[in-house]
Amino acid sequence: MAAVFNVDQKLEALKMEIIRTFDELYQYLSDHRNSLLSRLAKMKEGHDKNVELEEAIKQLRICKDQNLTTMTSNLVGGLLDIMKQTLDKNIEMKMAEKVKVDNLEFIEFRCYSDKIRKTIDEIDLFEIIPEYVRRENPILKVCKRGNGNGEFHNSKGIAVDRASNELYICDQDNSRIQVLNTEGNYIRSFGTDHLKEPFGICLSKDEVFVTDKAKESILKFSLAGKFLKETGSRGYTKGRFKNISGLCHEAGLIYVCDCSMQRIQIFDSNLNFIKEFGSGELKLPQDITVFSDRIYILSQNRNSIYCYNRDYTLQNIIQLTGQQQQMTFAIFFTIDKKGNFLIADNTFDDIRIFSPQGVMKHILGRGHLSYLCSIVFDNSDNIICVNSGNEGKGCFQKY
Repeated sequence: MAAVFNVDQKLEALKMEIIRTFDELYQYLSDHRNSLLSRLAKMKEGHDKNVELEEAIKQLRICKDQNLTTMTSNLVGGLLDIMKQTLDKNIEMKMAEKVKVDNLEFIEFRCYSDKIRKTIDEIDLFEIIPEYVRRENPILKVCKRGNGNGEFHNSKGIAVDRASNELYICDQDNSRIQVLNTEGNYIRSFGTDHLKEPFGICLSKDEVFVTDKAKESILKFSLAGKFLKETGSRGYTKGRFKNISGLCHEAGLIYVCDCSMQRIQIFDSNLNFIKEFGSGELKLPQDITVFSDRIYILSQNRNSIYCYNRDYTLQNIIQLTGQQQQMTFAIFFTIDKKGNFLIADNTFDDIRIFSPQGVMKHILGRGHLSYLCSIVFDNSDNIICVNSGNEGKGCFQKY
């Protein structure tokens, strides 16, 4: 009796992973068996009268053909017990390879591959995050490249004002901050007299804080755009920066990533230096955020997130794992209400969603984004992201 597993929409990702793994196994078996057949054939040339060897070659060919044919239709078997534990209500037993029952599709799993079992267990695709299913494509794409109102040239960081639901976006090559609503409509801009290359941005209740790559400094503005203060310059000492990056505000403190110096510098809301932490532990800190009672720091290209306690001691390093988890240049990230990490990958141009344990669950925006830079949630839990790439893909997108 064949074991049949109910594949609904939430298990589509699992099915694709199984198919991908099978393709690797198919190629592996094909390469190695062809090699062995070739070696045995050469041996046979010197032992024409060896009936046992000839029979072995014949049986191996039969085994090869049967296995490669069978594996194309039988993907997974040993996984059934694991699936039962997690998704009991979705499992039924059927005789057919593929049937429909009450409009639900079923597919047979009968392959006993340790490699498949290990891969599925590692990526933990059973715990699909429901709120991100069917959000792969944008529901809104607007904006153009340029220097006019609502146009961007190399956009970077983004932040949301929770009171007004307005979005503050670093328009780096236009040396300004633009403010849009969640539909991508222009509201106002500011900062051209003081900014050169705005990069990271965060908001307090009444103020805007911006890091400037060219000036290696932090600037403070009112929400309306009035310049208030600036501090920092290029250097190695406290209060100075080398490759300043992302920042965040929490409880009256400003946490700033000093990337090349591999440390976090802390300032009060008046931009007075308080202290630093992370030296000797951090590797290329790119962006930072505070969630619950932890401080999370994204490493630029190490596929990891550093987790610190509020006393600035290192709690642990979360290694990002799972199929296609490797990111060559992660710029900004955010955390949702459940502690899942949403990371903007600038190289592959997609939004990668990881569980709090660092296991990848979803990829959003693939094929729609171009030089993805920053992401944020609006008040309706839509994902807003900005691109610095070509105009055709929209520099402002909503998911």
